[in-house]
Amino acid sequence: MNLTLMTILGAVLLSATGTMTGPPSPRYAFVNGQWWNGSTYEKRTFYTVDGMLTSHQPAYLDQTIDLHGGFVIPPLAEGHNHWLEPSKVDDYNACYLADGVYYVRDMANIPFLVDQFRDKVNLPTRVDWVSAMTGFTGPGAHPADVIAQMVGLGILPKDWKPDYDKQADFVVRTEKDIDERFPLLLEQHPAYVKAFLLFSDRYQENLNDPNVKPYLRGMDPKLLPHLVKLAHAAGLKVIVHIYSAADFRNAVAAGVDELAHFPGDGYGLMKSSEQFEITAEDAKAAAKAHVSVTTTISWLGKFKEKNSPSYEITRDQILIPNMKLLRAAGVRILIGSDEFRRDVVPELQSLRLLGMFSDAELLRMDTESTAQATFPNRKIGKLQDGYEANFLVLDRDPAANLDNLNSISLRVKQGRKISVPASAISRPSPDCIQGAP
Repeated sequence: MNLTLMTILGAVLLSATGTMTGPPSPRYAFVNGQWWNGSTYEKRTFYTVDGMLTSHQPAYLDQTIDLHGGFVIPPLAEGHNHWLEPSKVDDYNACYLADGVYYVRDMANIPFLVDQFRDKVNLPTRVDWVSAMTGFTGPGAHPADVIAQMVGLGILPKDWKPDYDKQADFVVRTEKDIDERFPLLLEQHPAYVKAFLLFSDRYQENLNDPNVKPYLRGMDPKLLPHLVKLAHAAGLKVIVHIYSAADFRNAVAAGVDELAHFPGDGYGLMKSSEQFEITAEDAKAAAKAHVSVTTTISWLGKFKEKNSPSYEITRDQILIPNMKLLRAAGVRILIGSDEFRRDVVPELQSLRLLGMFSDAELLRMDTESTAQATFPNRKIGKLQDGYEANFLVLDRDPAANLDNLNSISLRVKQGRKISVPASAISRPSPDCIQGAP
């Protein structure tokens, strides 16, 4: 393919994603860099033309940039989060870009909130963001507890009805309920469909017990196959919030595409490790159905910091055995934190505590697999000809030590050099926002 055709196609691609705005990006030559190829670094020169990478020198250049031996990697991706504070989105953008996180999958949000920050994402100098929008759950179930907190804080209207159905979540009891609400979801233009299963083997028991809290409830697992059928007919993948091993099995059996929590997340809610232990057959079933699993174990690092007895139990009896089974079966692991005031970097640090992945493996899982799962129709996650010119330059090698992610010296997004406030880089904690909501 000649350069002109390649750059035209690249411009069309970026335009289709809604992330190419403003004047054309400059034409740069990046020399003396060490470029990550997924397993090692290669010393080479790359050029950026119309926001795309090419190894072919264009007819003219705006600038040659010497990387002085810097380590060049694709940007990070946050595979599971929720941007729920519209007034703080500028801070989220600065924080994520400071940490080198360009891509975000929002695993359920509320149109009332999204409409307040929609124009602050998916820009060349902002984070690229997609969302499942309104999720499907059961009566009196999660995330009603989170929504109630947000109403109490004044983030959401105080006159919203008690179950928040059709305002902040879709409460379903029957297939007819799903049929009525699914068109409303399509009007929101979701990137995928989100459903909530929480201890689904006890669905009826928990539904009938008024003492059971919303965070122990989800939708009826018997309804999930019908939701999957509608979603797949609409060309949308289904991602399911799970906690227990029963949730894992029910979701895979229903034909979902991804599990939004690692089995074992939720141990703090139910102190019985057996409920979270999957089997080799469970892992093989997920692999056969091509179901991916997103990690969300940032809380493990918090357990360790507090010297909690839950740390060793969750790590040694739940997380490591489950991860071994999933890896052995060939299940694709994606990385996301579900820590809405943080990004994916602390999640990577928590995953290191399992001792199962090298830093290079974790880097590849995030920058390549998670990025590509976030925007499957874009050429991202690799530093190759014809891919978007999105990358980070670091003074120290992050594949050798993930702590070196704090040595970013240059950020390039869609062929543009971008800058972030110094306060976002030097903030006192991993939190993007300091203080209470």
